[in-house]
Amino acid sequence: MFNSPRPAQRYGGSTSANGFGGSFVDENPLSSSVYDGLDPWSAAPSPSPTPMPPASTTFSSVIADATLPSIYNAAFAAVDPANTGETSVGSLSRVLATASLPASTIDRIVSIVSSKPRVSRTEFFVALALVALAQDGKDVSVEQVAALSSQNTLPEPKLDLSNLQPSQSTFSPPFKQNNSSIVRAPLPTYASDDPWNTSRMVGGPSNLGGFEAPGPVRNGAPSALAGSGLPSEWWKRQDSVSVTILGQQGFILNRYTVYQVKTELGSPVTRRYSEFVFLWDVLTRRYPFRLFPALPPKRLTRCLNFIRNHPIIKDDAVLAVFLTEPSFEDWRKHTAISLDEESASKHIDKVEEMAIPSDLEDKIATVRGRVNPLIDQWQRICILAERIIKRREAAAGDLARLTNTIRAVVEVNEHCWRGDECELSNGVRMGLEQVAAHCQRHTEVSEIRTRALFDTTLEALKAQRDLYVAVRDLLIRYDRLSIDQVERLKKRVESTSLKLEGVRAQQKDGWQDEVERLGALYEKDQATILAQLSRRVFIRACMWHELRTVLHNRENTLVTVLVQTFTREEQEFAESIFNNWVSLSEGVEGMPFE
Repeated sequence: MFNSPRPAQRYGGSTSANGFGGSFVDENPLSSSVYDGLDPWSAAPSPSPTPMPPASTTFSSVIADATLPSIYNAAFAAVDPANTGETSVGSLSRVLATASLPASTIDRIVSIVSSKPRVSRTEFFVALALVALAQDGKDVSVEQVAALSSQNTLPEPKLDLSNLQPSQSTFSPPFKQNNSSIVRAPLPTYASDDPWNTSRMVGGPSNLGGFEAPGPVRNGAPSALAGSGLPSEWWKRQDSVSVTILGQQGFILNRYTVYQVKTELGSPVTRRYSEFVFLWDVLTRRYPFRLFPALPPKRLTRCLNFIRNHPIIKDDAVLAVFLTEPSFEDWRKHTAISLDEESASKHIDKVEEMAIPSDLEDKIATVRGRVNPLIDQWQRICILAERIIKRREAAAGDLARLTNTIRAVVEVNEHCWRGDECELSNGVRMGLEQVAAHCQRHTEVSEIRTRALFDTTLEALKAQRDLYVAVRDLLIRYDRLSIDQVERLKKRVESTSLKLEGVRAQQKDGWQDEVERLGALYEKDQATILAQLSRRVFIRACMWHELRTVLHNRENTLVTVLVQTFTREEQEFAESIFNNWVSLSEGVEGMPFE
């Protein structure tokens, strides 16, 4: 079963002389990494948090199989439009604020259901049940919810979702860049259009693959490098594929996960993981010398986006059917699918063959020597970035709890203990209300920014790491599958030719049949030699194309896009936070001292 629990990794510890190990299937692509405990294909966060019982597991026994009132799912859908199965503490607080409960009660309920920055669906439902108990004047406790759940009588809270407070954040998702205000550095000049030629380069960007000498960072301007092999400004026209989990289907012993795949090619289609595996098997057999990532059990969006934007693989017919055909399984049953290498149907002309550099093997050796350190370095970048983002997410959650607590303080001090109208007390209370309102806005801005960092920045960093893992896999396939039998066949052709001459000279009984047999063998071997020599040239052309066009462009251009987008969005985020505190400063300017 493709969706059964995965066994322990079959990665071997042995490595071959070339440093890439035995099999590109069985070899752990990070086997030589100092981060051996981290699986880059895992859905678990990295670094893994301290093991503890998941909150959703703790509360699942509370809700059990009780029937949920419709308001539960409606309220959760209002704060989880992307159907991720979780929401933020701030969003939970905004929903509970529509229940007309005291702020101290809301603060208590939030503290009961979660101490983390995000709230699962089950925790959210328990919070709504606690709200209903509070509205009915009953004991607000998880035990009370469990008792009602066991009787299948979960209480229905009174929520005014029509007045659900929308996010006050003005921070927007990434938008198209306006380059008019960017200060541009001088363009580097090249003495050659060969991006791998380092001997005659005057100055240029630092290549993450290390193929060029250090130079000034080029900023935003069109590249002066000719012949990149891709359309102008290709990074602005990347096709997008999204993969979301629809849920589990099937019976108890044959349950599987169903994914929805969305593209600009047509209506969304549903796929099983086994169908992703089939697609990757077809592509690996057809394009063994092309650069594309291995298929992880999760993170399918990143992999599909890679091959969807590969200049060669994107036009594959099976890939097109996979992305558009409503029933991929039925299509497979009625269609014969060729698994021949692309070299069997494509050929390299003389012009293309002359474009392959004579020192291609030296360039491949350069890549081979640097791919392992780059995998380790980008893995470390991913780990540190994820830690930083999670800390920012935790800070946003704590700020949401702080907002609830400040509002509870305002409620307690609604009337001055002196009993008369107190301007000092009223003024301080109004100032605290301003603090709570601005803390809430800070929370919302931070939550939106955190999600953007997870969905865009961190994904881009992991895609860069996966690029080098894909390079490593390509080199492993190249080492194993580029071997041919040309030299052995040439020796056999010579031997057959000598036998043929001997038979013709001796002319023994039945010599004509022997001549015919040896002649057929000779022609067959000659044809095989020609085919394998043609394949040898095709493989060299593929490797040069993948290194020069795919690797060289992606490892540089996409990093530029990542850095520029990140800095622009961080600036917008900082400006939003700054404006929020300027507004608070103006709002509390009149708070009394006496």
